Amino acid sequence: MPFTPFHFGPAILLGLLFLKKIDFPTFIAANMMIDWRAFLVVFGLWDGPLHGWVHTYLGATLMAILLGTVMLYLRPLIDEELIEMKIVQKISKTKIFLASFLGAFIHVTLDAFHHPLMEPFMPYNWRPLFGIFSTLEVRVLTFTCLLAGTILYILHIQEIITLPSDA
Repeated sequence: MPFTPFHFGPAILLGLLFLKKIDFPTFIAANMMIDWRAFLVVFGLWDGPLHGWVHTYLGATLMAILLGTVMLYLRPLIDEELIEMKIVQKISKTKIFLASFLGAFIHVTLDAFHHPLMEPFMPYNWRPLFGIFSTLEVRVLTFTCLLAGTILYILHIQEIITLPSDA
């Protein structure tokens, strides 16, 4: 799923549902960052397979460490924007790194269900998830998550429901 539009659905839904446990902006970024290489390949700016080393659990681990480290410094700078969006969280190192790892691993796992050339356990050529769900089933799931997450957020900002913030 290059460009991550399908990954945004689970990211927003799970990010909102687990607002007390994980850092929301880090979780969104972690779900998106795994496709940076695929984006470059699609636009001809990088050679090689669409799903390379970043789409492995080892690659996702490295990317999660990088993102978590960067977010430790960036996260305080976006706190005011989040408050305007009515997403209130206390910043913590644990929440940032948990969000970073969960988001990266969820991305790899979703893609592993339907990309035949992806090797999530590289260097091993083992694809136990491939074929469990079809591309259509994964896209329906992720789109449903996007709808549910959007509805949840709208209900929250209209103060019909309260998200589990820890402010």
